[in-house]
Amino acid sequence: MILITGAGGYIGRSLARALRARGTAVRGLDRDGAALETLVALGVEPLLADASDASALAAALNGVEVVYHLAGSALGRPATIRRSNVGGAEALAAACAGRRLRAVVFASSGALYPSGSGWLTEETPPAPAFHYARAKAEAERVLLEAYRRDGTPTQIARIAAVYGPDSPALMVEQVRRGRFPLIGGGKGYASNIHLDDLVEALLAMPERGQAGRIYNLADDRPAPIREFYDYLAALLGAPPPPSMPPLAGRALVRLLGAASRLRARPNPLPVDLVAMASVSHRMANRRMREELGVRLRYPSYREGLPAALGVEVTLR
Repeated sequence: MILITGAGGYIGRSLARALRARGTAVRGLDRDGAALETLVALGVEPLLADASDASALAAALNGVEVVYHLAGSALGRPATIRRSNVGGAEALAAACAGRRLRAVVFASSGALYPSGSGWLTEETPPAPAFHYARAKAEAERVLLEAYRRDGTPTQIARIAAVYGPDSPALMVEQVRRGRFPLIGGGKGYASNIHLDDLVEALLAMPERGQAGRIYNLADDRPAPIREFYDYLAALLGAPPPPSMPPLAGRALVRLLGAASRLRARPNPLPVDLVAMASVSHRMANRRMREELGVRLRYPSYREGLPAALGVEVTLR
């Protein structure tokens, strides 16, 4: 039995589908009941609970040999971001203590790396610059300490920006209508990975990864953000995305946040949006390729974006 927390999310659904295609028993935990319903047809055992609830996690771990901890969010106020990421890691560490597990794979983020133009390896010290990145860095520390203290077989997946079919991160309709501005002009680099390649890497970690080890999960070619979205726009037959000054971006986040509070709805934009858009990351993936044996189907966005959109292009 394999447990996936955050199973109703974009990555969780695809991972559950891949595991079920192998005939593996899967238990999916999520606090969104509607999202869990979509997994029942795949044969996933649903469990409606919050991943920061240690008692719920303890019950969910019965009969489990591998855990994929995908739960966590960049949305909400800073305290909410910390609770969903660090609180979930603390609850998982407590629930796993003393259990005989084969692997606990934690979905962290490349967002915690320092910004710059150099290559980032797993040995690069984190330098988180915003709330979500700091929460992921702290959650990593919690779970790696559980490895050292309790022997919990933790592996850290530092995941690049994920895109794929129906990806909410691509903002396809907004790009198509010319309504997706690039904050600061999209000058920095972003590391990306296609959803299919990410799932293959996650599947490989319990089989070939090492406990206590960190793995960058990213494609071969980090790209300037402007280049990535210009190509996406071209595939959609849309004009290149406009630029937005960081000051205007911060004002937009505040405005939408105020409107959401008036309607008693969550802010659709991360509070860290401008900071997220301002960093430049080039993640090296040698450890993923050599230790996990992952062969990328989409080495870069030039191959991956057409596949994500379902269009055919001739690459040059």
